[in-house]
Amino acid sequence: MAIINQDKKLRQLMTYNVTADYASQNFDEIIQRANTEAEGVTIVKDNKSYVLIDQEELEALIETAELLQTRDILKDVSQAREEYQQGETLTMEDVFG
Repeated sequence: MAIINQDKKLRQLMTYNVTADYASQNFDEIIQRANTEAEGVTIVKDNKSYVLIDQEELEALIETAELLQTRDILKDVSQAREEYQQGETLTMEDVFG
């Protein structure tokens, strides 16, 4: 099996790493792995890495990136947590009528 091990200090997520040749010869397995592993599958060819991930995972990453661009998001989350801890909550009926 042509699996490439990568040890990156800044990256703590474990990914499934394969060569491009292995990926092309075992495409069904690679698709299944991309579907089940949140970190996706890293495919390496010519010293470049490409990541194959499930579409839902990609959409979640994009949504997270968009939220992180929202000004004062951390302040808003912190305030919401404080309000929740103090019992300041709303019911579904309060919110949606």
